[in-house]
Formats: sequence, structure tokens, C-alpha cells
Amino acid sequence: MSLSITPVERFWLRYTLVWSVCAGVVMVGGFAERWGDLPLMAFAVAMAAPAIVGPIVLGESTLMLSVVAFSLLLNYSQTQFFFDVLHAHYGFHVSWHIRGNPVFLYILTIPYFATYCALLRIVDRYLGGRALFACLAVALLETLLNATPLTRHLYCFDDLPFALWFGTLAYGISFICILPVWRRNRPLAHALIGVCAAVYVDSLALDVLRYHVAPHLTHVEHGSFGLDRSQPSCLDVP
Repeated sequence: MSLSITPVERFWLRYTLVWSVCAGVVMVGGFAERWGDLPLMAFAVAMAAPAIVGPIVLGESTLMLSVVAFSLLLNYSQTQFFFDVLHAHYGFHVSWHIRGNPVFLYILTIPYFATYCALLRIVDRYLGGRALFACLAVALLETLLNATPLTRHLYCFDDLPFALWFGTLAYGISFICILPVWRRNRPLAHALIGVCAAVYVDSLALDVLRYHVAPHLTHVEHGSFGLDRSQPSCLDVP
């Protein structure tokens, strides 16, 4: 079976090298730890802009808008689960946040999700139903790349092994939900309704995990604040 790649997928995959290198320099180089709201927001916008403009030039505005909408809605709806159940913590020195999630991350994750969209669409065409495993693989890969010893002072989990397996399951569900929306080109209204439906189903699934599964596996907090530095956490580990 030949591996076909659309122009927008090719653009997003090529741009992955750019944004990932820039993000690595900013995170590992200590810049993100020293910067405040404005520099971090400027960096996020600079990274997200090409991922947004490229598809517009290539005539794929609908797919791009579905990625942007999914990124923003998932940041809003899912981050609290990471705080309460997976005990995630941010070490950024920012005051702009929505539900404890730094505002700049809402924007910075757009190129992340553009890459995931391209990868999942390609794998889905190539493997068909087996692409569900790719959804879990993407979730695991993001956790492994972001929660590393090099960036522990910026993002960490109190129990990393638990976050790697249970968090991968929880996060992977979101990609399983959105894959049918990204799979085919759709009218804008249908695509955006599909995104909202995917996020809604994902939220229901997370509620099942939060209230009926996670309490048997870990301590579940309620209303935990990811930017709270007043309590001991994995951020304090040398």
C-alpha cells in the first residue's frame, strides 16, 4: 500500500522540525523558566502562526480551524484532569491562566496538534482501524517528551510511571474521539460541530475515569491548581 501525503500534511510535518527545535531550545535552555507572560505569549504566537497560515495558503482552512478548535477546547476541558488525577504541575512564572493552565500553552499547543493531526491522518489511511493504537502512541510520546529530567522544573508529575500508563489512556481517548473528524474533509460547520462532539465525548470518558476508576488507583484531588507553588510537589525534587 502506498503512503500518500497531502500538501497540508507535508507542510505540517516539515514545520514540526522547526517548532520542536525552537520549543526545545526555549524549554531546555532555561528561557521559559525566566520569561513571564508577555515573552511566553509572543513565543507561542510565533510558533502557532505558521501552523495556521500554511493551511490557509494551501486551501485547507477547515482542517486548520478544526485543529485550532480542538487544541483550545481540549486545553480548557482536559487540563484539570491532569492536575487532579495525574497530579501534574507547571513551573512557569506566569499570572495569565485559564483554569490553572497558562494561557500561552493554549496557543503553543496548536502546532503540536497540527503535527498530531497530520500523523494520525496518514497512519489512519495506511492502517485503517489499527490507527487507534497510533492515538495512544501519540499520547504516550507527548508525555515522554514533555515530562523529562531536562524540563522537570517546568512540567512534571508526582507519579510519572502512573502518568505514563494511565495518563496515556486518558489522553489517548481524546485522539480516538477526534480521529473521525480529521479523517475526511468536511464543511466548516460540520467539522466544528464534530470537534465539539469529540471534546464532549472525551469529557464524559474522563469523568468515568475520574470518578469510577482513578479513585481505586490513586488519590484524586478536586480543584487542584497546576501553578500552585505553595505545596510540595515534583517541582521541588532536585
